[in-house]
Amino acid sequence: MSLLRAITPTWLVQLSKSVSSTKETRREHYRSQINSLRSLLWMLHEHNTRYVRCPQSPQASKARDEIREFCEELQTSCNNPQRPLFRVLSARMEQALSSLPSQSKAGWYAIHHRTSDHLIYIIDEIARSYIAESKHDAMYEEYQAFWQTWIDTKESQLRFEQATMRLIEGKTAAWQSVNLQSRILQKRLYQLSLISSAEASLAFDRIDSRFDSVIGSENGDIPASSLVKISQDLSVVLLHLFDRELTIRTDDALVEKMHEAKNTMHTLPSPRQTA
Repeated sequence: MSLLRAITPTWLVQLSKSVSSTKETRREHYRSQINSLRSLLWMLHEHNTRYVRCPQSPQASKARDEIREFCEELQTSCNNPQRPLFRVLSARMEQALSSLPSQSKAGWYAIHHRTSDHLIYIIDEIARSYIAESKHDAMYEEYQAFWQTWIDTKESQLRFEQATMRLIEGKTAAWQSVNLQSRILQKRLYQLSLISSAEASLAFDRIDSRFDSVIGSENGDIPASSLVKISQDLSVVLLHLFDRELTIRTDDALVEKMHEAKNTMHTLPSPRQTA
């Protein structure tokens, strides 16, 4: 019995260390993947914005080759259960990059959005796995609330962009659609601003004023190119906001500070208690 008492604590300590090590290894793997996928998302965004007018240029071709190589590296470095996920990502990316040079501008944007959305959902899936490993239920709920509001806003931005493309093509009732989507998007932006940083809220305010101008205008008052620019600027703001959220959630030091700040707020006496 004394031997058992002597052995058991050591065994438990070793098991605990092993489990902790495995957990940390998984978290580090997820963190590394999230960072790589964030880089890929910005590469895709830059390709779309820089080469929309010259998809056949040598620089555009080089950018697409770099994206392909990046996808291959991600597929090689992932673990076995993730291989189907990254295999599909590589295939979708290859399909998009191969078809982009021969597409119209509207077709270009549509393909880019589908590919970008596919990538964003993969980032979200891995981010959830990472956060789940931290065992912080509150942090998971906070991320879920952010994600739902953010993805709703992004989908509204896509519908606004599609309405703008129909306006450019001279479709019937296109301006009414632009006006309606502007109103919907404003509401989404307001909801998102409530859970965003002060810096992001200022960026939203600037874009919000531009939507005020759209809503108060008549068909033909605002050039279609200006509407496209509003959508592109909002897309950048949304990507920066998503990127910032991932940065915070994958930085243990920042997460700890956030929880300490919340705990401090909970322990502060109310004005009634101090009166």
